Amino acid sequence: MEENMNELKKQYEMLLKQIGIDTTNKITNEEGKIILFNKRWILMDVEAFPDYMIKSTGNIMGERMAQEFVYWFGYSYGEKVAERYIKLGAQKEVIPSIVAAKTALFTGWGIPEILELSLERGKLLVKIYNDFESESAVLNGSKPTNNFMRGVLAGAFSKLTGSKTHAIAEFKGGFSVISVDKR
Repeated sequence: MEENMNELKKQYEMLLKQIGIDTTNKITNEEGKIILFNKRWILMDVEAFPDYMIKSTGNIMGERMAQEFVYWFGYSYGEKVAERYIKLGAQKEVIPSIVAAKTALFTGWGIPEILELSLERGKLLVKIYNDFESESAVLNGSKPTNNFMRGVLAGAFSKLTGSKTHAIAEFKGGFSVISVDKR
């Protein structure tokens, strides 16, 4: 697994350099994580986001509704990210790799590996190593879930394909697998 993650990061660094992004200032470590004060951060520590926020807002609106909110929060963000790269002139087929590269090297969300991508068939399958949402759930005594990144991928893919999407996430073997399909 570590060898695969290292190879992915090398590929992502080369890709980002090709589009003019300097990777020397990345804030993630070798595992694609941001570690400050002995905690993993994504500009918020994972003890708070998203699992604790889902639980606390779940007390008000129900846990399922809170999870859906986090999904749609990610979905909206994914749409904006895809839109940004489309406006910059990036080829739609390359945008998922750019997003994966930036996620792995700059966000602390985890290290994505694109297992399958077809804009024509409307299929995206991504494995995420060290995803922050599953770690947050485990830290808070919950079952690992993935709502935010599932939303980000669904929103970005929707923007790239110009269609509605359906996304599911599964946690197995220590990583998350997210499948996005065009409807």
